[in-house]
Amino acid sequence: MHAVHSGGALGGSLEAWRRSHLAELPAGVRDAMLAEAFVVTVPAGNVIGENNRPTLALIHSGLTRVVLSGPDGRTATVRYAGAGQILGLTSAIANGSPWLGYAITECRITFLNPETLRRFGQTDARVAWSLARQMARVCYEVIDTLGANVFGTIDQRVSRHLLELAVRQPEGLVVMADQHELAQSVGSVREVVARSLRSLRERGVLRRLPKGGLLIVRPEVLEGVAAGLDTSKTSGE
Repeated sequence: MHAVHSGGALGGSLEAWRRSHLAELPAGVRDAMLAEAFVVTVPAGNVIGENNRPTLALIHSGLTRVVLSGPDGRTATVRYAGAGQILGLTSAIANGSPWLGYAITECRITFLNPETLRRFGQTDARVAWSLARQMARVCYEVIDTLGANVFGTIDQRVSRHLLELAVRQPEGLVVMADQHELAQSVGSVREVVARSLRSLRERGVLRRLPKGGLLIVRPEVLEGVAAGLDTSKTSGE
């Protein structure tokens, strides 16, 4: 269940706006958009927005992922977004959405009115150009993630997504996602992902935590594997 906030919660919306690419928009656009906004806390694992409906979400805190589904029911993560980033810019402009957003951790989010953004984009060239620049950034992020999923080895893909999913905690960088969620993220199956994780643990890159989750012990090695720079034998793919 989502908790809806009002009143002083919109102060967080303004701060998130200032940290996002939306800060490039004129102040009048910002004020109009935030006047219609509302703030929601989305628990971990919950869907953000509604399928096939335009959703425009400004993230205050937490980590989210954007997922596409195939005809066979398999899914793949095409983008991650955290504090100060925006979900749904493409759906707001196109007035439709082929994607679903999920909260990886508990997220505090401002929902903005897509119709208002489209109206400003259609009537103000400054807004239209700024949105085009932001769309280009999002496209590069998605292409980068898809390219890694398509051309990378399973070890590269798993390592990349582990780094994206990691949250800093007192122990260090911790990933709470299980094997099933990782398999969904990389577009593979759980058994294949399990072999890759086992190999990374044997190399001392990862360690299981007693309370659950994985601690990234050697992030520099994981970054090397993700980038294809580490030639050590991992899962053997």
